[in-house]
Amino acid sequence: MDPFDEKTLVRRAVAGDVEAFNELLKETGGKLFSFALSICAGNRGIAEEIYQEALTKAFINIGKFEEKSSFSTWIWTIIKNSYIDFLTYSRKQVSLEDIEGFEPSSDISAELELIRKDRAKMLRKLISELPLPYCEVITLIDLQEMEHSEAAELLGIDKNLLKVRLFRARNALEKMIRANIGFFK
Repeated sequence: MDPFDEKTLVRRAVAGDVEAFNELLKETGGKLFSFALSICAGNRGIAEEIYQEALTKAFINIGKFEEKSSFSTWIWTIIKNSYIDFLTYSRKQVSLEDIEGFEPSSDISAELELIRKDRAKMLRKLISELPLPYCEVITLIDLQEMEHSEAAELLGIDKNLLKVRLFRARNALEKMIRANIGFFK
């Protein structure tokens, strides 16, 4: 979607056009849900809850969208804040059984596929145990492959601070992996 189409759809959605709001979600929904899934350590149930809550908030508050950022950046922020609210109010723990792994390639043996899934689960678990600012930058930059400038805008921080935070997050994650190296061998 080019910026003009997004702006047009946003203006229509602000005016009450539900179809325009749905079109915006069709364009960005996959990445938005993937972000929710990543910050929830792969727990699909929690991610769906957070995602639905964020979309509801976005729909109700679309009139407050000021177009200072892209529509997807605005909803990413709502998802992030919904997750923080979820952590604050529910204090739910993520169980390893609920964590979903990355998709393995189809040309490897079933045993290697299970090993890869287990490693992916552990990696997501370790990422989720990082402080939230570190979890966010690892998720956005390394998992979502977002550009630094876009991630900085989404997080509301300077690009240089994002780079510092990413460096520290990767170092912290590396230490956690080293502490659990037996699992990754």
